[in-house]
Amino acid sequence: MSPHRRQVRPQTNSPLKWTIQWLLVILLSYSSLIVTLGWPFIFGHPIQAGDVAERDYVAHKKTSIVDVVKTREAQEQARESTVPVFKKDMKAYSASMAKLRSLLDLVKGRFAQPSNEPTVLKVLDENLVSTVADALSKKDYQQWRQQTETAALRFIKSTPLYPDARASWRQIVYEFLPEDMSTDLRNRTASLIAHCMQPNMVLDDEATHQRFESSQIDVKPVTKQVESGTLLITRGDRLTVEDVMMLKDMGNTHAHDLDNLLGIAIALLAAFCLFGVFLFTLEPQFFFSPSAIALMATVSVVTSGIAAAVGREYPQFVPLPAAALVLSVIFGRRVAIVLALIIIIFARVSDLIDGPHLVALTAASCMAFATNITKRKELMLTGVMIGVVQAIGYSIASLIYRPEGPAMPMMLELIRNLLGGLSSSIVAIGSLPFLESMFGILTPFRVAELSEPDQPLLRQLEEKAPGTYQHSLAVANLAEAGAKAIKADVNLVRAGAMYHDIGKMVTPRFFIENQLGDKNPHDEISPEESRAKVLAHVTNGIELARKYGLPRQVKDFVPEHQGTTVMAYFYHKACQRDGFENVKESDYRYPGPKPQCKETAIVMLADVSEAVTHSLREPTTEEVETVMSNVFKARWDDGQFDESGLSEEELEKVKQGFVRVWRTLHHDRLKYPSTTTGKMPVPPSRTSQPS
Repeated sequence: MSPHRRQVRPQTNSPLKWTIQWLLVILLSYSSLIVTLGWPFIFGHPIQAGDVAERDYVAHKKTSIVDVVKTREAQEQARESTVPVFKKDMKAYSASMAKLRSLLDLVKGRFAQPSNEPTVLKVLDENLVSTVADALSKKDYQQWRQQTETAALRFIKSTPLYPDARASWRQIVYEFLPEDMSTDLRNRTASLIAHCMQPNMVLDDEATHQRFESSQIDVKPVTKQVESGTLLITRGDRLTVEDVMMLKDMGNTHAHDLDNLLGIAIALLAAFCLFGVFLFTLEPQFFFSPSAIALMATVSVVTSGIAAAVGREYPQFVPLPAAALVLSVIFGRRVAIVLALIIIIFARVSDLIDGPHLVALTAASCMAFATNITKRKELMLTGVMIGVVQAIGYSIASLIYRPEGPAMPMMLELIRNLLGGLSSSIVAIGSLPFLESMFGILTPFRVAELSEPDQPLLRQLEEKAPGTYQHSLAVANLAEAGAKAIKADVNLVRAGAMYHDIGKMVTPRFFIENQLGDKNPHDEISPEESRAKVLAHVTNGIELARKYGLPRQVKDFVPEHQGTTVMAYFYHKACQRDGFENVKESDYRYPGPKPQCKETAIVMLADVSEAVTHSLREPTTEEVETVMSNVFKARWDDGQFDESGLSEEELEKVKQGFVRVWRTLHHDRLKYPSTTTGKMPVPPSRTSQPS
């Protein structure tokens, strides 16, 4: 997953413009990260009981504030004086009468033949039944029972029976009994009825609570005078409920820790400097690229912003693994690890994510670093692996941070972490094409896709200029070997080699590989016309690349593979016609630019090497190596690699890579003895074999 490495200098004709652009990207990135990482300290969090005061709170002027203690005492007094709300319990009627009738039946049983069977009555029930039976004769029982039931029904229907008023029930029931009933029997009957009655009024909890709340709201706050300069709360104190109410009364509803914000800003500035030194030293192609820095900042800001927004409630879905995956694909593991580590540290310092979840996200990010993805379809499998690792990481971290806990919440957390890892892969898959387009960054996936033969431009090249297509394939094979030899971007080199001559399909007959033995049209036109036709394949190629949306890095191969080299054949043809002193060599040079990176330099060498070796007839390996050495030296002496970063040592390695490929493709075949037919030899007969 090696990213594309251009030259370390700014790609602009205006250093001042580039410097301003670079500085603006840095400043915008820094300020955006300050906002996202310092979100809790800038916008604060609601002050709650249990928080630690981040500063001293002092009354800035003489004012009245709520006396929380006295106000609470007044509210408690109002609550105690509030009458609870009751509601009727209709079930109490039937339950009370059922119990009464059962005891009346027992009274009747006392007048029957005594039974030796034991009763299961409660002691109080037994005493009441016995007391009434002693004061009542058998002949008066039926009338007494009717009077008792009537009095009980009138009592329970007309009288609200509250649970705490049972002591007064017997006296009230007494008034409902007939006056002609003897006083003794009347008292005993009243006790029996009162004993059977159940409260028909029960507490209405909801209505009572509303009444209590209303009574407290109606209590006016008790205030007290505070002189200016009075210290109300000391920094470091643990806030009580009363403190929070007092602060809110003074207009302090959120805690803003500006000291921590300043610390974040200083630490982030230090991180920027250290990361800048790292890029400048080890990855200069990214340090000098405003688009690369902007992309890194965008990924960091978005990740930190989501962490600030949902990190406390849904930390499982903070896309830290997605950021690690995207950064690894685009910039390589080394840059991705350093940048992700910075994000993780600041997310913890800013308290955006708690410990166990941050450990889980870190483990998932390590999984993203460890994978070697070469195709987009592999991202989904990687996403599953990331989800599993995130879930495992959380389970291990939770055992360390919170060893006790119910099993069901743990299972839910594991499922959420698994889904969080999967969502990270989805985010990475969905964001890569967008980031490629927005920042002009070429990923290995896109490069590999461009080299596939079913690409529209390559299909047209094969149809319209088959010789050029075969030449491009040969150049790609050579260039790929050269790139491997010096550890350049192999995928980019192959893609650039396949597209470097696409402009030839516009006028294919003016290039020898497409003439297939036909008459060369350059024999009938002037060197100036030939020069124009050949130069046009560069401009036509650039136009086709723009039309079909080729990435800039691939499009650069079209002009850079020729650099500013001389069209030697037409230059010498013009010199033969007009004289050497009358022809300017500069008129027959390609407009350039020269190769700006090692990859385009390799394709330049592969292009000319394929052409010269193709023209040789049955050359030996030594002859091929000599020809390539001459070609390489000519390009080097002509200054074509001055801006590419290619060294002489690397040039030799590229040549050896080319020779190995040529030797593989042109290995010597076994020479069979000739036959009269000229076809493959037939095996000798058995009779001709020696005995």
